[in-house]
Amino acid sequence: MKPKFAIGDIVAVDGYKDRIFYVDCWREVTQHEEYGAFDYVEYDLTDAINGEWLEADSDDLRSVCRKSASEDFLMTYDMTNYPEPTSTEINIADYFPKLPSVESVAELGKGLEKVASDMAKKKAKEEAKQIDGLLDEYNDYMRLFEAFGDAEYKTKADGVMTKLRREAG
Repeated sequence: MKPKFAIGDIVAVDGYKDRIFYVDCWREVTQHEEYGAFDYVEYDLTDAINGEWLEADSDDLRSVCRKSASEDFLMTYDMTNYPEPTSTEINIADYFPKLPSVESVAELGKGLEKVASDMAKKKAKEEAKQIDGLLDEYNDYMRLFEAFGDAEYKTKADGVMTKLRREAG
């Protein structure tokens, strides 16, 4: 089954008077029912002016402009009185009609910087404490090795030093 319209073409859709849409993609659909199967092409479209998304059957579309001339067509397209989108999608501006002030965003940024700085300081203190603990453990094993000459203490000290290098590195 060959599609009537190519990706990038501009089309008009039945029921969407005075609006134009880009063809984003198409798909072949086989619909199986009790009395047989039906093949058709379905298109995903985006309104060329306001970006509303739409699905449509090929029978509901008519060609306005091929992809090769679409940019030139849109440059000369008269957008005055272009219809508003008809979808029921949620517009975030309806819920947050007023954007935050620059001052409040800057204040929020300062607060985030302070939190990040405090977290970095806390992490650095924890790492320093861990390294101090490993150094203490290493020194204890080395003192025991020097006092008793037992190779097991030297082996444990070497293991702590390896861990210390891994943690500090």
